[in-house]
Amino acid sequence: MTLPPQAVDKLLQPLRNAESPPRSARDHHTVPVDESSWRWHADALADAIRDLSQSFVPPGSGFKEIQDWIAQLLRQRDRVVGLLFSLEPFAPYDPRQADGLLDLLEALPAGIIAAIDGNAMVGADVERGLADAADWWSARKSASDGECLSQAFGMRLPPIGAQGSFRPEWVLQHYAYRNSDLLIRLVPHLVSLGMRHVTDVLAAVYAVGQIVDCDDSIAAYIAASTLTNRYLAADPTVADQFRGHLRVAEPALRRVRSAVSRAREAALTQTEDAEARAVALADAYKRTIEGPFRQYSWAAHCLKAGVWSTPPMLTSLREQLVREGGSLGALVGNVVLPDMRNSETHETLVWDGFAEQFVTEKGNVDVLQVAAAFSLATSFVQGSEAGVAAMRALHLRAEPEILPSAEEDDRMPAWDRVRAFFGTNRISLLKARLNTPYAHFRVQRIEHRDVNPCFQALVMARRLLPRTEQFEVSAVDSDGPLIVVDTAALDATMPSWNFAVSHLDQMPLATFLPANLDARMRHETEGLALRSVAWIAVDDAVGVIDGSPECWDDDARRLLDTRLRVVEIAVASTRRLIGTRNTRLESVQQSMAELRSWIADGPALEAAMADDQLSMSRLRAQWEQWGPVVRHPLIPEVPFTGEFQAQPALRTTPDSMHFRTL
Repeated sequence: MTLPPQAVDKLLQPLRNAESPPRSARDHHTVPVDESSWRWHADALADAIRDLSQSFVPPGSGFKEIQDWIAQLLRQRDRVVGLLFSLEPFAPYDPRQADGLLDLLEALPAGIIAAIDGNAMVGADVERGLADAADWWSARKSASDGECLSQAFGMRLPPIGAQGSFRPEWVLQHYAYRNSDLLIRLVPHLVSLGMRHVTDVLAAVYAVGQIVDCDDSIAAYIAASTLTNRYLAADPTVADQFRGHLRVAEPALRRVRSAVSRAREAALTQTEDAEARAVALADAYKRTIEGPFRQYSWAAHCLKAGVWSTPPMLTSLREQLVREGGSLGALVGNVVLPDMRNSETHETLVWDGFAEQFVTEKGNVDVLQVAAAFSLATSFVQGSEAGVAAMRALHLRAEPEILPSAEEDDRMPAWDRVRAFFGTNRISLLKARLNTPYAHFRVQRIEHRDVNPCFQALVMARRLLPRTEQFEVSAVDSDGPLIVVDTAALDATMPSWNFAVSHLDQMPLATFLPANLDARMRHETEGLALRSVAWIAVDDAVGVIDGSPECWDDDARRLLDTRLRVVEIAVASTRRLIGTRNTRLESVQQSMAELRSWIADGPALEAAMADDQLSMSRLRAQWEQWGPVVRHPLIPEVPFTGEFQAQPALRTTPDSMHFRTL
């Protein structure tokens, strides 16, 4: 090299200042990925490595030529690093191979400096090492057999609904009452995705599922990571404006998601009608890019730019983002097909079944191009929605409230939480109609053991849907609603539920007495329904005493008092709900108070001594005379099989509420 020493020193300065590639601190790489998605991105990484290794010879000896060559090498190096880390969360990723590649990239600037100073070539060992790395990543395959959601959540069948969309509530149903088993699956995925901070169990399941359940999970992860990182780096005012915009836009985005799901279902079911499939694709494509894709791509732009503004029309958005360039501009350029979008919006789009192409106002568009654009747009949207879920979790309070509220901005949207509460209560929810004063839930089945869990799900739904007046639940094999409860009854149930959930590890039978009464009175006379719920309260109280240990220590007495207090509160709430005097309920409430007083004030007690109390004798007589009754008049009881059923115990305060609320 014949350049003066000062010029050479200036040329080498960017190489001396080049930062070392980042090293990952993640110790999990567990997220399953489809082979097609993995193959595309792993091949892109391998190609970028080869391009870098083949660029070691400068195109000339002039200052500007070498300066441009060095800048290009550093850009290529950064591209390799970016592509490598986009693969990091996924199961085929090998951290040892990644570290070996990063070692080569870290040493590259020094190698180039040495080559320039010595007027020689970059070392052959570096070039050979990069070539070997490219070959390894090119040959690396995903072990997934195509059922990535099943693998991610350890389920025999993927949690996918009839319209082809991921159903997080089905994951929660599969792991109902087995939270530890779910976390064994879930937490490594969160760590892999860089979402260790997400401790809302619904947000966590949703974020993982949205990324796994799309055509290009790696593109979805990139979208999620980009949105979250830009949100964290943004000016707090801009970040707050973005969150406020999302709150306002959520109902519209929900409607678009529902419409796109219906269009996808139509495309999946029209197996013999190519035109119907094409029309459904065009509809889903237009709704996706006009709706969530426009919202999230503009949000990513604004968070980086540091200025928030309302998303512009799609044509203006495309022109601006493509003009600005970068990965977001390239994405928008590939996804937004102006002729296709305009013709579908203007109702001038035609399907040519002979050529299998869309005919727009300005020319033909191949159906495969539209399908590819829709697939990429959907992956970006689902990744962005996963990022939003992770973003909300950043604001979750260290000690969240046990009782859900529709006003919690740090939680998932209320409708998603309502569905999730059916899952956590082990009820398979198929459909929910919530945008109405009369909410309706269609479930797979309701057995006798599901009655109280169903009431619990409805109590939660009532808190999250304050405008709803009545709740109905039907099953696949029922002609009409099986359980119907109005809001007054659910509100009356809240005191006993609140006390029980704060003090016990599971819900006693009498907890939902007011809701049970309201549901029964739609099928039984008022007198029969009142006698039935009175017997349920008596049955619960008698079971408390009969299920207690022979000798009562202080812990046993505290548990007995708590259990009987739940019955007492439930009966009192039921009496207030009916608004008229009922001697049965009065008697039961009096018996609860007398038993609790005896247990609290007496000396060391034994279970057998309870039958010496008048209140207990009265309860046993009422149990014989008023019952037995089924938990709900339309749902038959299954004969007792002798299987052990754990009884409610005193709730121990957990060290942390992480993953215990949603």
